Amino acid sequence: MSLVDDVAAGKLAPVYILSSAEPLLVDRALAAIREAAVPAALRAFNEDVVDGRGASAARIVSAARTLPMMAARRLVLIRDLSQMQAAELGELVSYLDSPSPETVLVATTTKVDKRLKFFAAASKKGFLHELAPPRDLAGWLADEARRRQIAIAPPARTRLVEVVGAEMSRLSLVLEQLALYAGDRPIAVDDVDDLVADTRERSVFELTDAIGAGDRRRALAAVASLVDQRQSAIGVIAMLARHMRQLALFRAGRDGGMGKPDLGRLLGVPPFVVDKLGRQAGRYSDAALGRAVGALSAADRALKGEGEAGKTLGRALTERVLLTRVVDRLVSLGG
Repeated sequence: MSLVDDVAAGKLAPVYILSSAEPLLVDRALAAIREAAVPAALRAFNEDVVDGRGASAARIVSAARTLPMMAARRLVLIRDLSQMQAAELGELVSYLDSPSPETVLVATTTKVDKRLKFFAAASKKGFLHELAPPRDLAGWLADEARRRQIAIAPPARTRLVEVVGAEMSRLSLVLEQLALYAGDRPIAVDDVDDLVADTRERSVFELTDAIGAGDRRRALAAVASLVDQRQSAIGVIAMLARHMRQLALFRAGRDGGMGKPDLGRLLGVPPFVVDKLGRQAGRYSDAALGRAVGALSAADRALKGEGEAGKTLGRALTERVLLTRVVDRLVSLGG
């Protein structure tokens, strides 16, 4: 069971140290604890909020030892615990040994330094909760949609993660917006593209996917679409170069023994995109990736009219022809 499930089941601990890089996870855990600890009507008398910056251990302990008024418990919240001075944090260790049974002490933080005695003690007693984002964000979106009674097609979940990225707070917000946009019908991929992804982004995704799959016809169609939209050819080259560098990073990380979670952090993408980049990287040798980056660099110089390539190609070739040639080259290198 998760922390939120435990709290909902009535298993309330005297101390919670909540840490996560995802504000949504901390906010939801805090909301569940607050709901279970003190009734909303009595919070004005039984809830203290302390800012970690400049807070003293004496003030926090005093608030935590205060008896509740007309309620079974009090709630003391320390916001941004990492901003407290190390010496003051150290003074709180003794409270962890004997917390008040009438108080739920909650602290939030984005950073945990287990070299500090406070965090080590909190971890040992089971008070430290490091809330990790789910590896399968599309699966998390499915659970989120069910919780809110929102219907969303599986391909739309995958597309939403692809477009928005791994920021859970924004995914949750956009899911709500999409539900309003779709109305009574299930959210579809086209809804995500219409509301969230702009046409340029879609075409670039189509282009990189087609190159990675070795699909020359689809890749050249994507080039034509980008040119017809009058998108910057230099910008397209920059995105293609970034994509090729991601494939090279994947190969280097995998060869270095990295697993999927570490590769995801290295590349800055969710796990399912790691799988896709892995399949695409498998079509290229290290030498081919080097030649691909070189071809894109030459195309960039030509578009900017720099060097011999620019003098020769910049005047003679249109952006469409230049992009077509470099994309055709990238597809061939992947063979």
